[in-house]
Amino acid sequence: MRGRIIRLTVALAAGFAVLLVQLTNLGFVSAEGLRNHELNTRAAAAAVGNPRGAIISADGEVLALPIGHDDTGRRLLRAYPHGPLYAHTVGYLGPTAGASGIERSYDSELSGTATGIAVQELADLFADSGRVGDVVLTLNHGVQLTARAALGDRDGAVVVIDPATGAVIAMWSRPSFDPDALVSPAPGAVRAGARLPVARAYQRHYALTADESFGTAGAEFLEGARRKPGSTGIDLSGEPDGAEPDGSGDDAPVRLTPLQLAAAAASIANEGMRMRPHVVHRVDSRSTEGEPSAPDTSVESAPRDAGRLFETAGTAGLLARMTAAAQQAAISLAPTEGVALPAAIAAGWLGDPSDTDTRTGSWAVLLAPADAPTVAVAVLIEPDATLDIGNGRGGGTLATMIAATAAEAALALRAVPESDLP
Repeated sequence: MRGRIIRLTVALAAGFAVLLVQLTNLGFVSAEGLRNHELNTRAAAAAVGNPRGAIISADGEVLALPIGHDDTGRRLLRAYPHGPLYAHTVGYLGPTAGASGIERSYDSELSGTATGIAVQELADLFADSGRVGDVVLTLNHGVQLTARAALGDRDGAVVVIDPATGAVIAMWSRPSFDPDALVSPAPGAVRAGARLPVARAYQRHYALTADESFGTAGAEFLEGARRKPGSTGIDLSGEPDGAEPDGSGDDAPVRLTPLQLAAAAASIANEGMRMRPHVVHRVDSRSTEGEPSAPDTSVESAPRDAGRLFETAGTAGLLARMTAAAQQAAISLAPTEGVALPAAIAAGWLGDPSDTDTRTGSWAVLLAPADAPTVAVAVLIEPDATLDIGNGRGGGTLATMIAATAAEAALALRAVPESDLP
């Protein structure tokens, strides 16, 4: 009898010990991760009723803003004027849907609770009005519109990056969704349990193979990108940790996200150094009674490197081979209507789907101008959306056309004097 009591006591003690360890883990170790988890809507529900700043593009377009309270006066309504165009980057904030994108990653800045925003000076401790932060993005509205128009009704993604700083100039992913439908006060606006499209630009991996017409440079680039396949560290939630291995050996297609593809290409233009991609340029602090156009203070995001991807000594040669490949592509694309790929301004690669692997997507990477690249563009088209555009040309050619259009728009932006920008 005594032995049974001892065993029962030990079992109960062990159970309480396990319970204590789990409670400690939930309350301290994993608390922040659980609090910020995308499926945890409690924080978002609490934030809905509080003042919140706007989200603005680099050229001054308002992408998210508060539009007053609902009929109860407790819920602050939020609107997304451009709907699906920025859904995967700006995200949404709703009492039931939770938060995503910038709305989630920069919640403390937008709500004014971040260090340096809530209290600017001693008088703010006793002020009646609170403070909020307006988040100004690196995304350019004009280039974003061009990227969407170029991709058209095909599923895929377009990413445009500044190689020197890692600033994302455009990031369009299709299919998209309307964030206003998620935060709409109308009941039943979104079916319960509905799954939103994945942000293909930075959340979904694709199998990539190099096109033979671009020689060995494309394969060399993909091999270099696979060498350090970790996440890019972009300031958005939901990016995978790295490239997905498929366990098929060294000859298997490289699996990368379009953002990883663009960041790897940008590193070649930056002498092998990969800059950390970011979509936030600065945070403007102001009173809740002030206007977004008149901030009190501004804090800019400093460019950060994310390690060396290619050896400096090899980038010049790789860029030269890339330029030669693009020149050959420009000659072959010349008869194709709508293609604008002047050999003097772009270096790049493309890839068509594999005949033996239906998982591979059509892709293209461009750096422009070729002599001193200031723009890196990556385009990827879903495997099942690849189109034959005639004369034996497939999805890789189509992706090149899309990339050239986006690069041209970004280069036109670079030609504008800095004093003329917002």
